[in-house]
Amino acid sequence: MKALLIAKNWPEPNSTAAGRRTLCLLRLLAEMDYDIHVASAAEKTPFQASLAQLGYTETAIAVNDSRFDAYISKLKPTLVIYDRFVMEEQFGWRVKKAVPEAMTLLDTSDLHCLRVAREKALKGGGPMDLFSEEAIREITSLLRCDLTLMISRVEMEILQSQFSIAPQLLHFLPFLVNDEDYHPGRSFHERRHLIMLGGFKHAPNRDAALWLKQSLWPHIRKQLPADTELHIYGGYADHAINQLHNPSDRFFIKGRAECALTTISRYRVNLAPLRFGAGQKGKILEGWLTGTPTLTSPIGAESMASSHELHYQPTDNPEQFAQLTAQAYSNEHFWQQLQQAGFDLLTSQYQYKSFASGFHSKLNAIRHNLTEHRHQNFFGRLLWQNQFRASEFMSRWIEQKNAK
Repeated sequence: MKALLIAKNWPEPNSTAAGRRTLCLLRLLAEMDYDIHVASAAEKTPFQASLAQLGYTETAIAVNDSRFDAYISKLKPTLVIYDRFVMEEQFGWRVKKAVPEAMTLLDTSDLHCLRVAREKALKGGGPMDLFSEEAIREITSLLRCDLTLMISRVEMEILQSQFSIAPQLLHFLPFLVNDEDYHPGRSFHERRHLIMLGGFKHAPNRDAALWLKQSLWPHIRKQLPADTELHIYGGYADHAINQLHNPSDRFFIKGRAECALTTISRYRVNLAPLRFGAGQKGKILEGWLTGTPTLTSPIGAESMASSHELHYQPTDNPEQFAQLTAQAYSNEHFWQQLQQAGFDLLTSQYQYKSFASGFHSKLNAIRHNLTEHRHQNFFGRLLWQNQFRASEFMSRWIEQKNAK
């Protein structure tokens, strides 16, 4: 059997949680004896994982390019995975034409339309509009696939209650960790300073850094020892983010972390002050893996853990966030409680071995009954009719235009 992942970006496991999740998904498939192939139209980066060393085959492809048709027809994958709905929009119709018998899988990472709706509501000051153009596109892609992997139970509920998505089209697969993923850091007294980490291509991380500098840090720094610093790490920082760097204010933009876990493990407290977003948050998981107490907002905690499990009440109130940060930074007993809470959550809710067999069983069940499974997804079949294939015809038009 062959599995083809069509990726928006080449996975960067040391830069993004999405990159680590991609490698975890490929590992799950390799355990099922799939021959793994990864294709992407993105530019190569020096930070991407060496897929060849993992035994996977990587291929550069291009959007709006019929050479992909020849590539996939020759490959004949048994399973095709899209790691974003925009990848399904670009390549799904080509896959359908070339290998209609291939099972298709969409990995959402987060529900894009929910993240965008929250961002617009925050910046516009109005109510959240979940039923947007983005939602129409994303739900359409979901319905065209045989199965969608969801990282958040909250978002599974939204899809079922708000968009009437059948439960058999969804499968819960959170961030997964193994024993080798743990990176225990130093003790309380051996650590100093605060950290926030996240790639700046991701809009929630950009907003978090700005909010931290403008609203949270003025309150936090007053309650901490005078030499305490806040260090912001993340790749792809632009001029606006770099301008936040202000040593006199003890606020430092540090750039890309060579290894997120090694970096976080040196700090006393990890901050994840997200005002919008969706899915699970890798920066919080990284804090737990390194034994670094991690403080977040209600949006950050969503789909990760309850306040009871976290041992604190997530807040987006600047003064309350500052008080919580000061307590975690200065109170060793509370710090140890938060550290243990993170370890307990990893053990109870994120273990690889707890989810691997269920994922394998789900894929095998659909693959062996693919025709019947597709018959039950009537709206998915409907969307493959000519009148609903706008993305295909737009791609064909662009290809012809570029050829002139």
